[in-house]
Formats: sequence, structure tokens, C-alpha cells
Amino acid sequence: MRMQRLAAVIFFVAVSFLTVPVQAQVVEKPPVPSIAIIDVEKILRESLAVQSARSQIDKIAADLQKQIATEEEMLRSEEKQLQQQRALLTPEVYSERRQALQGRAASLQQRARSLRQALDRGMAQTMQRIQLVLFEEVGKLSEEIGVNLVLPRSQIVVALDSFDISERSLKRLNARLSEVEMEINTNEPGKPAGK
Repeated sequence: MRMQRLAAVIFFVAVSFLTVPVQAQVVEKPPVPSIAIIDVEKILRESLAVQSARSQIDKIAADLQKQIATEEEMLRSEEKQLQQQRALLTPEVYSERRQALQGRAASLQQRARSLRQALDRGMAQTMQRIQLVLFEEVGKLSEEIGVNLVLPRSQIVVALDSFDISERSLKRLNARLSEVEMEINTNEPGKPAGK
């Protein structure tokens, strides 16, 4: 009787271990990859939204450059006048005016740098917004055509053109987002807008 119980326990343990691999085999396997490729750089280069952003940034930069050039010309004119008045001014007054002029010139250079940085930040933020829309559209397109893995062309060594969904992605991006409104804060901190 004792032997029968021991045999039953051994049998039960053996059956338990044999069923574990069967349960492990029930685990769902990952889907077979269905791959597509997109050329993100090309899409962004050719997208209407990016072209719109670049056009806006070029116009803003040209306007700001005109403002800076006008202010630089005024500073040069004042410096020329100061040089002409040098013989009439005391050394202290001349030195004060020269230092004030140099301070304004340094301030203008700092402002020009800040404006360039604001333009760069604005463009980078706009590019991020456009990329997010592109990736949403690529996700929708992938779902529609049954693709479960999209890779950037820059990471691919060799691929058939049939894998490339760049043109379809570009068309969808252009249909959804043909223009963007640039949001650039070109005002210095602490200065009211428009000054």
C-alpha cells in the first residue's frame, strides 16, 4: 500500500512536470514581420509643410537682418560723429560716450545672437511637430497595408523598392499638413512684444 502511494506521488509529480512544457508551448508566438521602409529625410525635404516653414523662417530672418543692419549703420554713424567730435570733447566725456557706444554695440550683437537662436529653436520645434504628424500618418498607412514594422531608409543597406512607402507617406503628410504656422518668440525676455 505504501509502495502504491509512493508510485502515485511519483506519477503525479512526473505528470505535473510533463504538462509544464505543454503550457509553455501555448504561449503566442510573435507575428511574422511585414516590413516597410521610409526615407524620413527625403519626405521632410519634400514636404509642403517643411517648405512652408522654411519660407517663413527665411522671411523672418531677412526682416530681422534688415533691422539689425539698420541699427548697426546707426551705431557706425554715431561712432563716426564721435570721432569727428573727439577734438572738441574732454577725454573723460569722449571715453564715456565711446564706452556707451561700445555697450550698445555689444548689446546689439547679443540681441542678434539671441534672435538667431530663437529662429533655430522655432524651426526645430516646427520640424518636431511635422515629424509627429508624419509618424502618425505612417502608422495609419502601415495598419492599412498590413505592415507591422517600418524602418528608416538610413538604417537599411539593401532593400527592394517595393518595401518603400515614402511616396505614399509624403502624399498623406502633404494632404494632412500642407502649411504650418511658425511660432517664434523673437522678443528679448522682459521686453514687450513688438519692440
